[in-house]
Amino acid sequence: MSIYLDLGMHRKIYFIITFLLTVSACSEYETEKVSEEISQDQIRQYLLEHPEFVLDDPEISNSISRARSKREGEIKSLERKLLLDEYSDLLNSFLSPTSGHKDSIITIIEFYDYQCSPCKANYQEIEKMRALETDVRIIYGQLPVFGSQSIIAARAAIAANKQGLFNLYHSLLMTTNKPINIDLIFGIATEVGLNLERLQADMRDPEVLEYLERIRFLAQALDVTGTPTYIIGDSILRGGTKYEDLEAVIQYQRTHSGIIR
Repeated sequence: MSIYLDLGMHRKIYFIITFLLTVSACSEYETEKVSEEISQDQIRQYLLEHPEFVLDDPEISNSISRARSKREGEIKSLERKLLLDEYSDLLNSFLSPTSGHKDSIITIIEFYDYQCSPCKANYQEIEKMRALETDVRIIYGQLPVFGSQSIIAARAAIAANKQGLFNLYHSLLMTTNKPINIDLIFGIATEVGLNLERLQADMRDPEVLEYLERIRFLAQALDVTGTPTYIIGDSILRGGTKYEDLEAVIQYQRTHSGIIR
């Protein structure tokens, strides 16, 4: 049975809903004060009977859209956190290339490809972040999406990590202006002092191949649709970015975790 609302009550509900949806900061006292004469059931019933109230008012419609987007973002953040917990064994594997301390407050997963131009352009921004944000750990997630040469480079990078020379090898691959091909991949390996025979054996190692496949599955589960993509705590940054953008998300994660610096 509908709750009967006279014209005055309609106007009062309209005012209350508009006030609650459009005022950005409202104290608990103010909220109670304006709504003490009207119950939540009455407001709900009014909206059910008058959906045009929302549809015809752009300000309220936009406010609801923002609230929906915020809720969806919170759900996605929670899903990312649960996925990262589920894949913690992979991320902490001895095969995972990393920089920074394992117990760092903030962890970033960088998904990249050695043939990805925006990834290369971002390299110096990542290095700047590494130098300035000392409580940040980076996990380098190989996501070879640009073909066979990218796959070979990714396998070589993991094999280089097994010899303890990932960071130097990675740096030269990311900063070279030459096309990524087999000659370059093994040429840089020789330059940094990698054992080529061992490198090639590790590149064929089923354990390395399985590791890269699981990284690809993780990227898909995290809705990583291209490179570069950065998972920062439970946040996500897509595409080319500057240090300032990274720093803003890092600071948000610190604050979100109760760590202010």
